[in-house]
Amino acid sequence: MHELIERYIAETVRFLRPQEREDVRIELASNILDMLGENPNDAMVERTLLELGAPSTLAAKYRGRERCLIGPNTFDFYLMVLKLVTVIVLTVTLVLTIITFFFEPVELSILNMVAKTIAALFSAASGVFLWVTITFTLLDYFQINMQKETWNLEALYNLDAASTKEITKREIYTDLIGLTLFMLFLVFVYTNSNLIAIHQRDFEPIPLFMAQPLRPFLIGWMGITLLNFAVSMVKMLKGRWTTAVFTLNTLTELIGIFYFIFIATRWRLYNPEFLTFFNTTMERHQSIVKAIAVALLILTLIGIGHEASITFRGESRKRFHENGEQE
Repeated sequence: MHELIERYIAETVRFLRPQEREDVRIELASNILDMLGENPNDAMVERTLLELGAPSTLAAKYRGRERCLIGPNTFDFYLMVLKLVTVIVLTVTLVLTIITFFFEPVELSILNMVAKTIAALFSAASGVFLWVTITFTLLDYFQINMQKETWNLEALYNLDAASTKEITKREIYTDLIGLTLFMLFLVFVYTNSNLIAIHQRDFEPIPLFMAQPLRPFLIGWMGITLLNFAVSMVKMLKGRWTTAVFTLNTLTELIGIFYFIFIATRWRLYNPEFLTFFNTTMERHQSIVKAIAVALLILTLIGIGHEASITFRGESRKRFHENGEQE
């Protein structure tokens, strides 16, 4: 099948529900091939795909039902804006809520922190849904069109070469949930060093880390976590792997892993009593930490390599096509 057809079909089914995509992919491929006939040339393929219209427009026809909460013509744009604004507002709310924990007049328990965080996030999400929906309802009522999609030959060739470049919603939501839990974990460790400790009945807890020296490093780690939140929002906005998204994501992953290694190898942060409890010398502990750090670095590089293969597979095909046109 012609590469442009594959790109067009992949982009079209991206706007559909996962359970609909395979059937539409097969039907659309069959229809396009029937329209082209035997031995079509590049010009025929280009003309046929341009006549079919933009992938988002064609996908709306394949859905078989109009999405009328806001209006069928703006519903997809509404969802994109709603998701983006929700992520931004929830991130800001999470940060502000966490900051307030440091200024509480009384020490909060972990359960109180979790409850306050969930309540703040729920309130923020409800507000976002209400105001974004009202805004789009008014825009739709007054027939204000904010979608300026241009469908021409340039847009056709700018379609991604493979559907595997898509960043799935499940992947993004998993990242955001994981980052939120990790941020809460960092706050809990900051406020209570006994969270990571040996607990024995009738004895004081033996923490793994020395609380005061560790706290400045935890603040730095919180900053890196917020940077990862920002990258996740960019990934949600773009929806697919591009060179810029890959570069940004790789930088944050490398910053995170090297910062972890940096903290893990600050030997003065470890509580000697913790090591004594396990009858472990500092030398042996250092060897274990270094082995873990190397393993995590290797796994991170493998993940980056996988993301690079997804990102640049389509880019290399696009450059090949452009070079062929110039020749």
